Amino acid sequence: MSVSPMSNDNTIPIREQVEQALADNTPLSIHGSRSHDFMLADYALPNSIDMTTHHGIIDYQPSELNIKARAGTRVADIQQLLAEQHQRLPTDFMRCAPTSTLGGSVSIGHTGSARPFQGAIRDHILGAGLINGAAEVLKCGGQVMKNVAGYDVSRLLTGTRGTLGPILDVTLKVLPIAESQHTLMFESDENQAIQAMNQLAGQSLPLSACIYLDQQLYIRLEGTESVVNWARQQLGGEILHQASQFWDSIQQQTHAFFQSSHPLWRVIVPATSNRLELENHHHSLIDWCGGLRWVYASEITQSDFIHISNLGGFIENYRAARATHPAELMSSLQKQMHRRIKTAFDPQHIFNPALSSFE
Repeated sequence: MSVSPMSNDNTIPIREQVEQALADNTPLSIHGSRSHDFMLADYALPNSIDMTTHHGIIDYQPSELNIKARAGTRVADIQQLLAEQHQRLPTDFMRCAPTSTLGGSVSIGHTGSARPFQGAIRDHILGAGLINGAAEVLKCGGQVMKNVAGYDVSRLLTGTRGTLGPILDVTLKVLPIAESQHTLMFESDENQAIQAMNQLAGQSLPLSACIYLDQQLYIRLEGTESVVNWARQQLGGEILHQASQFWDSIQQQTHAFFQSSHPLWRVIVPATSNRLELENHHHSLIDWCGGLRWVYASEITQSDFIHISNLGGFIENYRAARATHPAELMSSLQKQMHRRIKTAFDPQHIFNPALSSFE
């Protein structure tokens, strides 16, 4: 397919802005639609790069199952284009606003409910372009997986939150839309639901998501009609009508669960971990078959951090919660590795410096 008529290549102005920042030794913040500003405390600077000006589909090959788009392209627009060809993004992309961009999704690195079954966003990145801290335009990866050789820099960009430089474009694998999809509901308590999710994940079932919320376990089945119907007969449960709207509300965080004004925390733990016994824990949603816990708690204490760490997990702030610094989530070895990567890409440390300190 040809380039979208609504596309805008803003590479040269972005590069010039980086060159000027280097000359002035002035830090730069990098942002898209600002849909995740609420979780990036103190990162914004007066001197910033607005990536929403750099948008559009660069190349889309439905027969080759890949798409290349500029960083400022809205995820919703990509999804709409793919749907016209009966295709979809390869895993659930979380969108905290209708304006959420592809570059922002990659930079934040949060994958939605399909992650345990369809992989994280980074698993489906074939290539990427960016501008580094020397104002050089780098092209990493390729259009197909067999063209990717050496260190996979394009996947490294996932979750870096703009600290290595502005992402210019991303090439992704895409997939056909499944022939059939159904969601089943089961009443359960929290620990029983966690056990059930882990047991189901180990079976040969066409699962694409499992979450637990408000005493209900939700199981999403996805695949050919015959396989999905067979799984429904095996599992039983109650069919959730208007399931696509339900899952959209989870991935876009428009569900009532996400509307509270209380502090919300994002907790990653081993999927088999029982209900988290946090000191101020009062409501939660369990995703990723138990591996991701969205937790409302007025405060996370030092004991809570130790408890999560002892489980082999970590906890970070999300909405209205006390900011956790990236260094709080890393071991000493991880900090050392991140320092070396940061220095290699951004030797003057001008990109989003508040998010890239490892002290």
